[in-house]
Amino acid sequence: MLSYKLDISYDGTNFHGFQKQIKNRTIQGEIEKILYKLLKDYDLTYSGRTDAGVHAKSQILCLKVNKPLNDNFINSFNSLISNEIKVNKILKASKEFNPRHDAKSRVYKYFILNKTKDLPFSENQVYFINKKLDLDYLNRISKIFLGNNNFKNFSKLRPGQSPERYIKVSKWTYQNSKYIYTVEGNSFLHNMVKSLVGSQLAVIDKKITIKDLKLSLKNPSETRHRFMVPSSGLYLWKIKY
Repeated sequence: MLSYKLDISYDGTNFHGFQKQIKNRTIQGEIEKILYKLLKDYDLTYSGRTDAGVHAKSQILCLKVNKPLNDNFINSFNSLISNEIKVNKILKASKEFNPRHDAKSRVYKYFILNKTKDLPFSENQVYFINKKLDLDYLNRISKIFLGNNNFKNFSKLRPGQSPERYIKVSKWTYQNSKYIYTVEGNSFLHNMVKSLVGSQLAVIDKKITIKDLKLSLKNPSETRHRFMVPSSGLYLWKIKY
């Protein structure tokens, strides 16, 4: 079979996450509905799951087929599928390409809006808070997540899953009335990024201390941190290979 690397984007607002489910509408489910119309036989794998309501600027799939694909395939696919999902480009890949296991790192961004003038049109694409944040203080907090840490208290672990992850980038910027958190790591756990953002905001609100967060990264307790931001502001931004 021929292997192709597909770069797709999606608005996850009205989906129950990426992975296919029997009863709920998902990104993978919608994609496969269109693939069944266009291809007689195929195999589909992906770089990772995103949770319900989470968006993607660049999610990577591997599509294996028996016949060559070209730009006509992209045009046909994008014309048939919902406007919430789009194939950006398609490239030939090696037969051994695995979008999950070959990924060197993943980049997520979280957007927080603090100006009402952009509402309600961007309500499902950002997390709105009606106050200004201390950017320098946020960056001081964000540095504690760098390196190898145990994120048991910042995620919902699946059975047998290791809580240890390596974080290469953890920083905040401010642009166009939005606070933007960028985090890059080898991989991420279920709800992990939303918990990282929520925990940092909790420090700002004096609900927990930096010292407490540091301690939980090295010696996690049995109780998860309950500081969680909504999915609306979260984007899978890039997969690096």
